[in-house]
Amino acid sequence: MSTVGIPLLDRYLWRHLRDLFLFGVAVFSLLLLINHLFLLARLVLQQGAPFSAAVELLVYRLPYFLAFSFPMATLMASLMTIARLSDGQEITAMRTGGISLGRIAVSILAAGILVSAMTLFFNEVLVPGAEERYRRAFTRAIEAPANPVQEQVLFRDQQEGIESVYFARRFLADRGVMEGVVVNQFERGRLQRVIEAPQARYVDQEWVFFNGTMYLFTGPTTVATTFERLTLALRRTPKEIAIPKREPSEMSIRELRTYIRLLRRSGESTARYIVEVQSKFAIPASAALFALLAVPLGLRPHRSGPSVGLGLTILVLVGYYIMISITLTLGQNGRVHPILAAWLPDAVLAGAAVLLLRRADR
Repeated sequence: MSTVGIPLLDRYLWRHLRDLFLFGVAVFSLLLLINHLFLLARLVLQQGAPFSAAVELLVYRLPYFLAFSFPMATLMASLMTIARLSDGQEITAMRTGGISLGRIAVSILAAGILVSAMTLFFNEVLVPGAEERYRRAFTRAIEAPANPVQEQVLFRDQQEGIESVYFARRFLADRGVMEGVVVNQFERGRLQRVIEAPQARYVDQEWVFFNGTMYLFTGPTTVATTFERLTLALRRTPKEIAIPKREPSEMSIRELRTYIRLLRRSGESTARYIVEVQSKFAIPASAALFALLAVPLGLRPHRSGPSVGLGLTILVLVGYYIMISITLTLGQNGRVHPILAAWLPDAVLAGAAVLLLRRADR
């Protein structure tokens, strides 16, 4: 086959994939939105929240729903594309014309890799900020009083080019006290200072740290200085800090890695957060593996038309998400290594895809 035929083949396959992928994103996102609408309806009807607040919450949740639907839509689009081509004898015609099943799989896999990259971008850039706004808006909507005692509080603050990441092992909002505090301060993305203190108090609208140590990183040397009293330019009041704790799934990879370093300094377990970092790569990667797995699965007989493709989609998705829920839980509990816990379901997908593809190509 000439070099001109290869991109034409890809464009032909990707056009089918694109239309079905967009349809899948719309379907899965709509299902997620409908499920969330019940919560928002109770918020408006029972809690008395304004309708505009419910709309705002729905908008903030949309990036998460889209990112969650991308891998699922990739599986459905790939399965139904291969099924359509197989039913129309187009796959047979391609293979008769010298195009191997492996070549077709490479084209489908390339589209899956693109979706994986898009999912990673959404989860890293758009979802964390939207989820943080969602939590703040939800708190305002229900006007819930802040929990007076919170464990493992993490938040960021940026002033005059200095980004500070605050971690408190324990936070007493009603007393304006943070205990077991670690502060990482960055300038131009580089760590410049670390401040550790057993306690910080909100005094006269300022946060004062007591009996701590400041570490200054100046080139190859580290200078440690102890202090009895240190005031930091943190403008947040205890009420502003005491928002609901962010879940690991709502943090970006960078935030999670910073949090892991802070937890290690405080002697806390980091397994849950390491698992979350790895899963932020593993789950987007599943889109590419779903696409590869769909090639041999789509070649099966399809007596019921598109309904079989949809049924296979649901079956594979249920199996994958049950498996990853189990492995992530085991990883968070320390029973399985965090990296293995996040990547084992993807390894199973990859193994199944390669095995079925080899059998189908015989």
